[in-house]
Amino acid sequence: MYTIQNEIMTVSYAGTMQEQKVTMLVNTIISARESIKNRHVKGVVLSLKSAMYDAKSLKFLITRLESIPKLLEVPVALTDYSARTYEALKVMTSGTPVKLCKTVQAARLFFAPKTLKKDLNILVFDEDESNMDKICMMLVRQGYSVHRATDESDFKRRMENGYDIAITQCHLNSAATKPVTSALPLSKVLVANLPVFMDTAVETLVSYTGMEAKKTSHQIKPFTTKIEGDVVTAVMHFKGDIQGHFVLLFPRPLAVYALEAMLGEEVLVTDNEAIMDGVGELCNIITGSAKSKLSKINVRVIFDLPKTYTTVSALTAAIGQENGIWIDMQLDGNPFYMFITK
Repeated sequence: MYTIQNEIMTVSYAGTMQEQKVTMLVNTIISARESIKNRHVKGVVLSLKSAMYDAKSLKFLITRLESIPKLLEVPVALTDYSARTYEALKVMTSGTPVKLCKTVQAARLFFAPKTLKKDLNILVFDEDESNMDKICMMLVRQGYSVHRATDESDFKRRMENGYDIAITQCHLNSAATKPVTSALPLSKVLVANLPVFMDTAVETLVSYTGMEAKKTSHQIKPFTTKIEGDVVTAVMHFKGDIQGHFVLLFPRPLAVYALEAMLGEEVLVTDNEAIMDGVGELCNIITGSAKSKLSKINVRVIFDLPKTYTTVSALTAAIGQENGIWIDMQLDGNPFYMFITK
């Protein structure tokens, strides 16, 4: 009736929702207390994907689920609901400990983020050993699997074995600003695989938010477009068979809207840290999926950790002003942007 994977207990409700069946289901979850404790479960997720329900039965379900966080000392969330159901659930769960997450992946992202980070292998090398110690300690505290290279030759040798992320002294201290050029400074291999980034962004946003996402247009130009209002942007440097910078940029209201859909709860437009972290995680997920797709066609790529900014000027100082591919995107009809440059 349930599965436990990546520190998340997933329960699926199948068929017509009835009070007796709901009670039995909740009792089954509670009776799994020892398994939840022994397997270090960080959250319980109940999927509504195969369920048939009305407002009354959903209200009863939420009432019964309210006891789980206190009894089991783990959060509980509903997932796999329609956009219409979400509006009703948002009202019903208000003031309760029951969370809303559009997908199980979204629940894992917020209930057990370390299980995602443990899957990433990071290689670190810095000629300044003290600085390398600080970098490694910071990453370990955040739950990443970190490997140190002893010297430059060791770093190069280890790189042959393949790492998801590489952090080096030369990258950390590289110059930020580059001169403007009229040519497109992207390799033919990267240009040929641009659809992978576009398609992955669409798939990720649809999967994690339940909204409609699509690409509307693209053009070659430097990152000079002025966007009105506040923005939140994340950038990731990548290297390997292809290299460059991947940029994801949201107007702040849309970033809040997307994160609320993922979390199933209110995100304050003034909560700068939460919004930046959320956009950074979205960038992580998109590039992680792109990396997986590229590896299947024998294109090896390594992404650094995302950096987030709240101004276009700070972003352009980080990526330079060379031409790139500017991609106009939409999420539920609202514009956001991607940019890929050298």
